[in-house]
Amino acid sequence: MELRSARLVLTALDLDADVADLHTAYGDPRVSRPWADEDPPLDVAETRHRLAARVERPGARLWTVRRAGEPAALGLVELAQGAPTPWLSWMLRRDEWRRGITGEAVAALVAHLFGAEGLERVEAWADAANAGSIGVARHAGLTERSRFMISTPVGGTREKVVLGRTRPQLPQAFYQAHPVLPVRDVEACLGLLAAGIGLVPGFRVGTPVRYAAARLGPWSDGPGLRLALADEGPIAPVTVALDCGVPLAGLAARHTAAGGRTEGPVRRMPWGAHEVCCLLPDGHRLLLGGPMA
Repeated sequence: MELRSARLVLTALDLDADVADLHTAYGDPRVSRPWADEDPPLDVAETRHRLAARVERPGARLWTVRRAGEPAALGLVELAQGAPTPWLSWMLRRDEWRRGITGEAVAALVAHLFGAEGLERVEAWADAANAGSIGVARHAGLTERSRFMISTPVGGTREKVVLGRTRPQLPQAFYQAHPVLPVRDVEACLGLLAAGIGLVPGFRVGTPVRYAAARLGPWSDGPGLRLALADEGPIAPVTVALDCGVPLAGLAARHTAAGGRTEGPVRRMPWGAHEVCCLLPDGHRLLLGGPMA
Protein backbone atom coordinates (compact mmCIF):
# COMPACT_ATOMS: atom_id res chain seq x y z
CA MET A 1 0.00 0.00 0.00
CA GLU A 2 1.25 3.48 -0.89
CA LEU A 3 -0.10 6.76 0.47
CA ARG A 4 0.66 10.21 -0.90
CA SER A 5 0.29 13.63 0.64
CA ALA A 6 1.31 17.07 -0.61
CA ARG A 7 5.03 16.41 -0.16
CA LEU A 8 5.39 12.82 1.01
CA VAL A 9 5.07 9.19 0.06
CA LEU A 10 4.34 6.50 2.67
CA THR A 11 5.13 2.92 1.72
CA ALA A 12 5.08 -0.36 3.63
CA LEU A 13 8.37 -0.95 5.44
CA ASP A 14 10.89 -3.03 3.48
CA LEU A 15 13.49 -4.03 6.03
CA ASP A 16 16.19 -4.91 3.54
CA ALA A 17 15.78 -1.75 1.48
CA ASP A 18 15.02 0.73 4.27
CA VAL A 19 17.10 -0.31 7.26
CA ALA A 20 20.24 1.68 6.43
CA ASP A 21 18.25 4.92 6.08
CA LEU A 22 16.20 4.22 9.20
CA HIS A 23 19.33 3.57 11.25
CA THR A 24 20.15 7.27 10.83
CA ALA A 25 17.05 8.04 12.88
CA TYR A 26 16.91 5.01 15.19
CA GLY A 27 20.63 5.21 15.96
CA ASP A 28 20.18 8.70 17.43
CA PRO A 29 19.42 8.64 21.19
CA ARG A 30 17.27 11.76 20.85
CA VAL A 31 15.06 9.74 18.52
CA SER A 32 15.22 6.23 20.00
CA ARG A 33 14.51 7.23 23.59
CA PRO A 34 11.23 9.14 23.12
CA TRP A 35 10.06 6.77 20.36
CA ALA A 36 10.98 3.31 21.65
CA ASP A 37 12.01 4.13 25.23
CA GLU A 38 15.36 2.46 24.67
CA ASP A 39 18.98 3.32 24.00
CA PRO A 40 19.87 3.49 20.30
CA PRO A 41 20.98 0.40 18.37
CA LEU A 42 24.73 0.29 17.83
CA ASP A 43 24.71 -0.60 14.14
CA VAL A 44 22.50 -1.32 11.14
CA ALA A 45 22.25 -5.01 12.03
CA GLU A 46 20.85 -4.21 15.47
CA THR A 47 18.42 -1.71 13.95
CA ARG A 48 17.19 -4.42 11.60
CA HIS A 49 16.74 -6.85 14.49
CA ARG A 50 14.71 -4.37 16.54
CA LEU A 51 12.53 -3.28 13.64
CA ALA A 52 11.91 -6.91 12.71
CA ALA A 53 10.68 -7.53 16.26
CA ARG A 54 8.21 -4.65 15.92
CA VAL A 55 6.98 -5.97 12.57
CA GLU A 56 6.28 -9.36 14.15
CA ARG A 57 3.93 -7.97 16.80
CA PRO A 58 0.31 -9.06 16.22
CA GLY A 59 -1.41 -6.70 13.81
CA ALA A 60 1.60 -4.37 13.50
CA ARG A 61 2.00 -2.28 10.35
CA LEU A 62 4.88 0.09 9.62
CA TRP A 63 5.25 2.64 6.83
CA THR A 64 8.40 4.49 5.81
CA VAL A 65 8.18 8.21 5.09
CA ARG A 66 9.92 9.80 2.10
CA ARG A 67 9.74 13.03 0.19
CA ALA A 68 8.06 12.44 -3.15
CA GLY A 69 10.66 11.68 -5.79
CA GLU A 70 13.50 11.15 -3.29
CA PRO A 71 14.89 7.72 -2.35
CA ALA A 72 15.90 8.26 1.29
CA ALA A 73 13.60 7.03 4.07
CA LEU A 74 13.39 9.85 6.61
CA GLY A 75 11.47 7.98 9.29
CA LEU A 76 8.48 5.77 9.84
CA VAL A 77 4.97 5.63 11.24
CA GLU A 78 3.76 2.55 13.11
CA LEU A 79 0.25 1.23 13.79
CA ALA A 80 0.08 -1.39 16.56
CA GLN A 81 -3.15 -3.31 17.12
CA GLY A 82 -2.36 -5.55 20.08
CA ALA A 83 -4.29 -3.39 22.57
CA PRO A 84 -8.06 -2.75 22.74
CA THR A 85 -7.44 0.57 20.99
CA PRO A 86 -4.93 0.59 18.10
CA TRP A 87 -2.13 3.05 18.70
CA LEU A 88 0.22 5.07 16.55
CA SER A 89 3.87 5.93 17.03
CA TRP A 90 6.43 7.59 14.80
CA MET A 91 10.07 8.53 14.46
CA LEU A 92 11.93 10.94 12.18
CA ARG A 93 15.61 11.63 11.70
CA ARG A 94 16.62 14.66 13.70
CA ASP A 95 17.91 16.79 10.82
CA GLU A 96 14.35 16.77 9.41
CA TRP A 97 12.60 17.93 12.58
CA ARG A 98 10.42 21.05 12.62
CA ARG A 99 9.55 20.91 8.93
CA GLY A 100 6.05 19.50 9.35
CA ILE A 101 7.00 16.12 7.90
CA THR A 102 5.75 13.88 10.68
CA GLY A 103 2.57 15.90 11.10
CA GLU A 104 1.82 15.59 7.39
CA ALA A 105 2.61 11.86 7.34
CA VAL A 106 0.53 10.97 10.40
CA ALA A 107 -2.42 13.07 9.25
CA ALA A 108 -2.38 11.33 5.86
CA LEU A 109 -2.26 7.90 7.46
CA VAL A 110 -5.05 8.64 9.95
CA ALA A 111 -7.26 9.98 7.15
CA HIS A 112 -6.68 6.75 5.22
CA LEU A 113 -7.31 4.51 8.24
CA PHE A 114 -10.59 6.21 9.13
CA GLY A 115 -11.68 6.56 5.53
CA ALA A 116 -10.65 3.67 3.29
CA GLU A 117 -10.08 1.12 6.06
CA GLY A 118 -12.95 2.05 8.38
CA LEU A 119 -10.90 2.13 11.59
CA GLU A 120 -13.15 3.02 14.55
CA ARG A 121 -10.61 4.61 16.88
CA VAL A 122 -6.90 5.18 17.37
CA GLU A 123 -4.66 6.64 20.05
CA ALA A 124 -1.10 7.87 20.52
CA TRP A 125 1.03 8.47 23.60
CA ALA A 126 3.41 11.40 23.98
CA ASP A 127 5.59 12.72 26.78
CA ALA A 128 3.84 15.74 28.28
CA ALA A 129 7.01 17.78 27.70
CA ASN A 130 7.19 16.80 24.02
CA ALA A 131 5.20 19.60 22.42
CA GLY A 132 6.24 18.43 18.95
CA SER A 133 4.71 14.97 19.26
CA ILE A 134 1.57 16.34 20.89
CA GLY A 135 1.27 18.76 17.98
CA VAL A 136 1.64 15.92 15.47
CA ALA A 137 -1.21 14.00 17.11
CA ARG A 138 -3.46 17.05 17.27
CA HIS A 139 -2.78 17.86 13.61
CA ALA A 140 -4.19 14.40 12.81
CA GLY A 141 -7.36 15.14 14.78
CA LEU A 142 -6.44 13.37 18.02
CA THR A 143 -7.39 15.10 21.27
CA GLU A 144 -6.25 14.57 24.86
CA ARG A 145 -8.07 11.71 26.62
CA SER A 146 -6.01 11.03 29.76
CA ARG A 147 -2.62 11.30 31.44
CA PHE A 148 -0.49 8.94 33.49
CA MET A 149 2.99 8.65 34.99
CA ILE A 150 5.51 6.13 33.73
CA SER A 151 8.94 5.12 35.01
CA THR A 152 11.45 3.27 32.83
CA PRO A 153 15.21 2.65 33.10
CA VAL A 154 15.95 4.70 29.98
CA GLY A 155 13.38 7.47 30.08
CA GLY A 156 13.12 7.90 33.84
CA THR A 157 9.88 9.14 35.39
CA ARG A 158 7.70 11.40 33.29
CA GLU A 159 4.09 12.22 32.51
CA LYS A 160 2.47 10.70 29.43
CA VAL A 161 -0.44 12.21 27.52
CA VAL A 162 -2.88 9.83 25.80
CA LEU A 163 -4.45 11.40 22.70
CA GLY A 164 -7.22 9.68 20.76
CA ARG A 165 -9.76 9.98 17.98
CA THR A 166 -12.90 8.06 17.06
CA ARG A 167 -14.81 7.71 13.79
CA PRO A 168 -17.19 9.46 13.90
CA GLN A 169 -16.63 11.70 16.92
CA LEU A 170 -18.72 9.58 19.28
CA PRO A 171 -19.72 10.84 22.74
CA GLN A 172 -17.81 9.20 25.55
CA ALA A 173 -20.01 6.86 27.60
CA PHE A 174 -18.14 7.26 30.91
CA TYR A 175 -15.76 9.89 32.17
CA GLN A 176 -14.60 9.10 35.69
CA ALA A 177 -14.88 6.64 38.56
CA HIS A 178 -15.13 7.98 42.12
CA PRO A 179 -14.52 5.42 44.89
CA VAL A 180 -16.81 6.14 47.87
CA LEU A 181 -15.27 5.54 51.31
CA PRO A 182 -17.61 5.23 54.32
CA VAL A 183 -16.08 7.09 57.27
CA ARG A 184 -17.07 8.09 60.82
CA ASP A 185 -15.94 11.71 60.46
CA VAL A 186 -16.08 13.13 56.95
CA GLU A 187 -14.49 16.49 57.80
CA ALA A 188 -11.59 14.93 59.72
CA CYS A 189 -10.85 12.41 56.97
CA LEU A 190 -11.02 15.14 54.33
CA GLY A 191 -8.56 17.19 56.36
CA LEU A 192 -6.13 14.27 56.61
CA LEU A 193 -6.30 13.65 52.87
CA ALA A 194 -5.56 17.32 52.22
CA ALA A 195 -2.78 17.74 54.77
CA GLY A 196 -1.36 14.25 54.39
CA ILE A 197 -1.14 13.61 50.65
CA GLY A 198 -2.29 16.87 49.10
CA LEU A 199 -5.76 16.03 47.82
CA VAL A 200 -7.93 19.09 47.19
CA PRO A 201 -11.19 19.41 49.18
CA GLY A 202 -14.17 19.69 46.86
CA PHE A 203 -17.85 20.02 47.60
CA ARG A 204 -19.31 19.31 51.03
CA VAL A 205 -22.92 18.33 51.77
CA GLY A 206 -24.68 18.75 55.12
CA THR A 207 -24.00 20.24 58.54
CA PRO A 208 -22.23 18.37 59.94
CA VAL A 209 -20.76 17.18 56.66
CA ARG A 210 -22.25 13.88 55.49
CA TYR A 211 -20.74 13.67 52.03
CA ALA A 212 -17.71 15.32 50.46
CA ALA A 213 -15.25 15.13 47.58
CA ALA A 214 -11.45 14.98 47.74
CA ARG A 215 -10.08 15.79 44.28
CA LEU A 216 -6.74 14.58 42.93
CA GLY A 217 -6.00 18.02 41.50
CA PRO A 218 -7.24 21.61 41.35
CA TRP A 219 -9.43 21.35 38.26
CA SER A 220 -13.21 21.52 38.33
CA ASP A 221 -14.92 18.12 38.46
CA GLY A 222 -11.61 16.28 38.31
CA PRO A 223 -11.13 12.68 39.45
CA GLY A 224 -10.93 11.91 43.14
CA LEU A 225 -12.44 10.18 46.14
CA ARG A 226 -15.84 10.60 47.75
CA LEU A 227 -16.33 10.38 51.52
CA ALA A 228 -19.69 9.35 52.97
CA LEU A 229 -20.76 9.42 56.62
CA ALA A 230 -21.11 5.79 57.68
CA ASP A 231 -24.21 4.33 59.26
CA GLU A 232 -24.01 2.53 62.57
CA GLY A 233 -22.19 -0.78 62.45
CA PRO A 234 -18.82 -1.97 61.20
CA ILE A 235 -17.06 -0.33 58.26
CA ALA A 236 -15.65 -2.62 55.59
CA PRO A 237 -12.18 -1.30 54.67
CA VAL A 238 -11.67 -0.25 51.05
CA THR A 239 -8.36 -0.27 49.17
CA VAL A 240 -7.85 2.42 46.53
CA ALA A 241 -4.84 2.63 44.20
CA LEU A 242 -3.63 6.12 43.26
CA ASP A 243 -1.00 6.82 40.60
CA CYS A 244 1.25 9.67 41.74
CA GLY A 245 3.54 12.05 39.93
CA VAL A 246 5.54 13.19 42.97
CA PRO A 247 8.12 11.27 45.06
CA LEU A 248 6.52 8.68 47.33
CA ALA A 249 9.02 9.08 50.15
CA GLY A 250 7.97 12.71 50.57
CA LEU A 251 4.28 11.83 50.45
CA ALA A 252 4.69 9.13 53.09
CA ALA A 253 6.55 11.54 55.39
CA ARG A 254 3.91 14.22 54.84
CA HIS A 255 1.10 11.79 55.62
CA THR A 256 2.81 10.72 58.84
CA ALA A 257 3.45 14.33 59.87
CA ALA A 258 -0.27 15.06 59.41
CA GLY A 259 -1.17 12.29 61.87
CA GLY A 260 -1.63 9.41 59.45
CA ARG A 261 0.07 6.03 59.38
CA THR A 262 1.66 3.87 56.69
CA GLU A 263 2.00 0.10 56.44
CA GLY A 264 5.74 0.46 56.03
CA PRO A 265 8.36 2.21 53.91
CA VAL A 266 8.24 2.71 50.17
CA ARG A 267 8.93 -0.59 48.44
CA ARG A 268 9.85 -1.61 44.93
CA MET A 269 7.33 -3.98 43.38
CA PRO A 270 8.31 -7.02 41.27
CA TRP A 271 7.15 -5.26 38.08
CA GLY A 272 9.49 -2.32 38.74
CA ALA A 273 7.14 0.33 40.17
CA HIS A 274 7.39 1.79 43.68
CA GLU A 275 4.52 1.73 46.14
CA VAL A 276 3.63 2.83 49.66
CA CYS A 277 0.40 2.23 51.57
CA CYS A 278 -1.11 5.12 53.54
CA LEU A 279 -3.77 4.21 56.11
CA LEU A 280 -6.90 6.20 56.93
CA PRO A 281 -8.58 6.19 60.37
CA ASP A 282 -11.43 3.83 59.39
CA GLY A 283 -9.10 1.16 58.01
CA HIS A 284 -9.16 2.25 54.38
CA ARG A 285 -5.89 1.80 52.47
CA LEU A 286 -4.48 4.14 49.83
CA LEU A 287 -1.90 2.37 47.67
CA LEU A 288 0.23 5.16 46.25
CA GLY A 289 2.30 4.22 43.22
CA GLY A 290 4.89 6.48 41.63
CA PRO A 291 8.53 7.56 41.63
CA MET A 292 10.69 6.85 44.65
CA ALA A 293 12.39 10.23 44.54
